[in-house]
Amino acid sequence: MATSISSVTKSIETLKTPQILKLGLQSTWVMSILLMILSIAGVQTQRQAVQTIGKDSAPSILNAQRINDSLADLDANVANELIAKPGKNPAAVKVYGERQKKLAMLLVTAAENITYGDAERKRIETLQLELGNYMMMVQKARDHHQRGDATAMLAAYRLSADLIDKTLLPTAAELDEVNWRELEPIYAQQQKNGIGSIGLILLSGAGLVGVLVSLQLFLNVRMRRTLNPFLLLATILAVGAVVDTTRIFLSTGHHLKVAKEDAFTSLHSLRKGRAIAYIANAAESRYLLDKAFTNTHEQAFFKHVDLIAKLPSGMTYDRLLSAVQSGQLPSEFTGFMADELRNITFPGEREAAVKTLDTFVRYVAIDTQIRQLEKSGQHQAAVALCIGTNPGQSNWAFEEFKKAHSQTMEINKAEFERSIQASFNDLNGFEVKMPVLMGAIALFTFLGLRPRMREYLL
Repeated sequence: MATSISSVTKSIETLKTPQILKLGLQSTWVMSILLMILSIAGVQTQRQAVQTIGKDSAPSILNAQRINDSLADLDANVANELIAKPGKNPAAVKVYGERQKKLAMLLVTAAENITYGDAERKRIETLQLELGNYMMMVQKARDHHQRGDATAMLAAYRLSADLIDKTLLPTAAELDEVNWRELEPIYAQQQKNGIGSIGLILLSGAGLVGVLVSLQLFLNVRMRRTLNPFLLLATILAVGAVVDTTRIFLSTGHHLKVAKEDAFTSLHSLRKGRAIAYIANAAESRYLLDKAFTNTHEQAFFKHVDLIAKLPSGMTYDRLLSAVQSGQLPSEFTGFMADELRNITFPGEREAAVKTLDTFVRYVAIDTQIRQLEKSGQHQAAVALCIGTNPGQSNWAFEEFKKAHSQTMEINKAEFERSIQASFNDLNGFEVKMPVLMGAIALFTFLGLRPRMREYLL
């Protein structure tokens, strides 16, 4: 190695001044092109990662969770309609119709944003086909309900509920997972690529600046030129280009980290928790509707409640809420709400998350009253409390939970979108700016060396 360096050094020493100047000029051009290629390649990789995370995978994941919401809410409203006397719960009929329309739009959105081929397409097709079958079964249950045939109504409803539980909801969850599996490795690779690109840019930038500084020193020693303005300008541009490119990579990486780890992690937990809450709400109504399976529906309700906010052993919801409000988060507290409360990042997020937990606790407390009424033989009172929308009734409490929950989601959604847009803003125009800068460096180097080289042509 030492012999090779010594050999190269001796070879350079034997070169004449015009040859050294020409070699320096060529080296500057080569290093400028190398820096430009590495920088543009790195930026394009960054942009693709931002596009995949911000515009492809993340929106598809959230859309899949909205599909989950709507499916579970369809079922809840069907159950709410059927536990009341025919025609006595128009609100449930209205919401069911609204959910049908929303589902149709969500499935169109999912179909328009297919990024990963058949993995998404087949699941969307399954949702579209089976949703039609589900609605036919629901209509049969409604028809039997109108005729007062409770046995036939329950048989038809159980078929629709089975389709929701075993096909539609799992398929929507799979649609979420398809995109989540793509998002995670792409984000990890982006973080790795960003560090690697910065290293290569700094290395090639150092080489370019080193050549320019060496030329300045050579002119000073060999030709007694104290300062070459064009070479100085080229050096300043080279340093500026390296610093600005590094800043862009660091800034994009930071914005993407905020979007993925801070905002989207919370948003995803909240979205999954919301879908689970709708499933729990449906289980609450099924408990009153299908008395042959009350234990099954009761267990399903509490299973899904635990997925949202599982109490530490020996703790009540009131004590948990009191602890969270005072800024203490018990280590054994788990669930999607616990995940969110452990990932508080943005202004106003903690207050919104605590309010979400508070409203959820109130909803669960009303569910306890419903079960007490049902077990004491007061079925109609339990139904009224379950489907009621007045303050203190279950559907009112669930709507309050949804409002608080939406506010928490909106905080994270806004920050996610802001960070993704900031990443795009960092990268915009780079492929135009970098060639201009490198071209300017090459031109200024040529203008700085040309008069010196021409001196040897005279």
